[in-house]
Amino acid sequence: MDLPDVTLRLWRPQEAPRLFDLLSRVEVTRWFGSASRAPLTDVEQARQRITQWALDFDEPLGTRAIVAADRAAPVGSVLLFRAPNALHGEIEVGWYLHPDATGRGYAAAGARQAVLEAFAAGHPEVWALTHTDNHPSRATAARIGMRDLGVVDGLWHEGPSQLFVVSPGTQG
Repeated sequence: MDLPDVTLRLWRPQEAPRLFDLLSRVEVTRWFGSASRAPLTDVEQARQRITQWALDFDEPLGTRAIVAADRAAPVGSVLLFRAPNALHGEIEVGWYLHPDATGRGYAAAGARQAVLEAFAAGHPEVWALTHTDNHPSRATAARIGMRDLGVVDGLWHEGPSQLFVVSPGTQG
């Protein structure tokens, strides 16, 4: 699979303006769960998120910046977390990009790296849920070798979602 070179790392406090620029956009946050769907309204909220993400980081679980080799600022975030209300401790991966970075494979590269780190940490599979009409995220899940299990309603998150899973040796 031909993906761009990216690294995953914690967001840095000085990057709060970039994170604010990203998370203040309705076109980005509309895909988030209801608890985090509201766009940020000031840079201080971005600083608080960065601080909280650093405190909550438990490798490989947490929210990290996707940094592309060909870009100065982070292009987005990848999240690896225990699925809410999971029955068996399932690990979920999620991602989002700044609109100026879409269509270049950064989401797939970051998500794939996070999935590989989850496998290296001993997690037997990684799941993803997307909104059924979020075609870019559905394409990203397919691009990294996640198997589409169809639409589920109310699994871990409210409403219908497209469910994907990947196990070691099956990813792209």
